[in-house]
Amino acid sequence: MNEHLGSTDDSFYSIIISPSTLSHLILLLCNTVLIYTLMSYEISYFGINGSAIFLSLAIVYLFTAIIIPWKYSDFLFKINENGDGVFTRKYFNQALISLIPILIITSLMFIIITEIFERKSINYFMSSLFIILSIGQGLSLVFGSKIFVEKSKTRKRSKNSKYDILIRLIILLGIFTPLIWWFGYGAENVSESTIMVHMLWIFFLLIISIIGYLVDKYTSNIREELGNRGKIGDLLMMILIFSSSWHILSAWRRNPWLVDSVDGLMFIEEGFLMILTIFLAVTSMIKRGGKDGINIFGGQSAIFWGISFGYLYAGSISSLTVLSEQLTESSLLQTTAVGHLITAIVILTILPFSIMKIQHNEEEE
Repeated sequence: MNEHLGSTDDSFYSIIISPSTLSHLILLLCNTVLIYTLMSYEISYFGINGSAIFLSLAIVYLFTAIIIPWKYSDFLFKINENGDGVFTRKYFNQALISLIPILIITSLMFIIITEIFERKSINYFMSSLFIILSIGQGLSLVFGSKIFVEKSKTRKRSKNSKYDILIRLIILLGIFTPLIWWFGYGAENVSESTIMVHMLWIFFLLIISIIGYLVDKYTSNIREELGNRGKIGDLLMMILIFSSSWHILSAWRRNPWLVDSVDGLMFIEEGFLMILTIFLAVTSMIKRGGKDGINIFGGQSAIFWGISFGYLYAGSISSLTVLSEQLTESSLLQTTAVGHLITAIVILTILPFSIMKIQHNEEEE
């Protein structure tokens, strides 16, 4: 069995940047850009069947995550660099060898999938996963954020006076006001926009202000009960309020009254969120796997689970892009907007329970 389950704090950083699996992370990033480009312009046979490639890769990495704790899986999928570093010819050759089993199995899976299912059905299936993966994204953001804030050594009580709540709301609005200018007004002269646009963005600020205030008040007793861990509860609450507000912003700026087509910045945003979600999901699985002793979720298995999720997420976004030519542009905008709203709702729903969990962990200590 692998030596994956060390201390949680050390294992995350050593596993997430481990040279033994670095080639698979690099392949994920390269494949995502390459396949998305091929699909966008329908270049070659692979561009037309990009959804099937993403699905095949996701299935193969899911299978890899399950078998990676086995004794002989290291030989097939991982690199033994022996401390020589990654910028060597030896490491480069070993990295290519570690990818060969993945590429062979993926090719076989691709042939099976394309033989059984029609291309259109695969595209629709991958597109529909965006909503489901949005829920997973919300869960990853909550539990991953919780793990990181718990690393803090701060021992202070929560601050819940009216003055503290007001300060937190001012910080929230201070962060999102320039974001509105950048994303909402295109970093241009605000006075050139219509009254309708101004009203919509003022309404957005009002919504996140109300959400921030209500969440702050609703969780105040929970955070006070954390005792000298209350400050960590305040920090987690603010991070998750910011995260949910960001997703509401992403949904809001897809409003057909504000934009009539998908721009490149939106896809860059989706790519960034994919990478962030993978890292946070890996963080959660490493800690949970180490705590419960479940090898298929802990250790370096978590990397392969995260990569599988990444291929599904990237495939769903890319498939939506393809379908946007068959559907209306607004349909694509609405689909991604709904996905972001679902993520925001998941974050806000789980937020109080995640703060309670900080209290539970303190009692265990």
